[in-house]
Amino acid sequence: MKGDGMTSVSGPARARRPSDRREQISVHARALFAERGFHSVRMSDIADATGITPRALYRHYANKQALLSHVLFEAQGAFLSALPELTPGYDPARLPDDLHAMARASLAVPYMARLWKREARHLDPEGSRALRARLNDMASGLARAIRLRRPDLEPVEVTVRAWATIAVLNSHGEAPLGSGDAEQTAALLSAAALAVVDHDIRAGEPGAWPEPGGRAPVSRREQLIAIAADTFQRSGFDGASVDGIAAEAGLAGPAIYRYFDSKTAMLVAIADRFGEWVSLETIRALRTATSDAAAPAAMVAGYVRLAAEAVNLLGVTVTEAHHLPPDAAERLARARGEHLQEWAHWTRAARPERSDSATQMLAHTARVLVDDTVRTPRVMHTDGAVDAVAGAATAVLEAPVNRPLRTAGSAVREG
Repeated sequence: MKGDGMTSVSGPARARRPSDRREQISVHARALFAERGFHSVRMSDIADATGITPRALYRHYANKQALLSHVLFEAQGAFLSALPELTPGYDPARLPDDLHAMARASLAVPYMARLWKREARHLDPEGSRALRARLNDMASGLARAIRLRRPDLEPVEVTVRAWATIAVLNSHGEAPLGSGDAEQTAALLSAAALAVVDHDIRAGEPGAWPEPGGRAPVSRREQLIAIAADTFQRSGFDGASVDGIAAEAGLAGPAIYRYFDSKTAMLVAIADRFGEWVSLETIRALRTATSDAAAPAAMVAGYVRLAAEAVNLLGVTVTEAHHLPPDAAERLARARGEHLQEWAHWTRAARPERSDSATQMLAHTARVLVDDTVRTPRVMHTDGAVDAVAGAATAVLEAPVNRPLRTAGSAVREG
């Protein structure tokens, strides 16, 4: 009977074990990390989602960090494989088709951009360096292709456009794709990326990354907001502590609770602060724009300069919003939605032939371009970078998305 029992249990289990179990685990882990964040996901959660026991999960991955590393490198590798091969004699006229292929590769891996932005900091130092090196290789490869296509550009323009192109092609990871199918979305993203490469928009006099210094507020509350934003951006919300923030501010014991009753309250203050500043910049841009057609560029320029000056507030708003309580999360989502509606509304005057869905998606894409690029220090610590980012984002808003694409032997147009 014992032998029969062993046969009845172990035999079917071996038969049911699929050959792609490791890939199934990766898919479920990717979705859970993107939804909840690395710290909030347990290995048992991933095992349950995959339909296996935790013991079976550990046969494939030694720990949660090893699983995160696999997920991130797998997602990045799919995009990296689509980069154009810049062999001698590369024809820059191929770049539109290459951008389309990269957009399709990005769309094939859900949550890729969100994981890069939010979870990569949880890798061990070696994994973090390797992931960053591959990202730098992507940007360098795109910069070489852009330089071949646009030899007239200054080095800062080439660098900014390379990183902005990566942001555009991966911008879908922060918003639903909508009713259009993947091919239409790929066509829209690649048209926006090509606009980034080819545009001749100038945002004004060369700008630079805002230099540190000046006078800091003496207000303890303001000091705590700044320190909390820096800490959350560096370590993540889960990796920060109230005591650590208080110590950095020079506060002892419970003194910090006179200003904020919890770490969550600090996060809410950061999100609300950045949202209000964005609203102020939008109003200022609309008041100073010389015409309806000039309004989008004015709004973009104001947002870029705000994002560069308040980069920690922006970064925390982008990467830590899933830790906000429901009321604050709803308030932030509504404010960001209204901000995009302003960009879309005033862009329609310049591109009335486009559908509303295309205009709204391009507004979203332009903002992701800004949010991602200004948080890349190696890009922004250069004279002219701020205005180069503003020019690239404005080009996305104005992209002629009905341009035919030669991919797959047929013209693809935005519907």
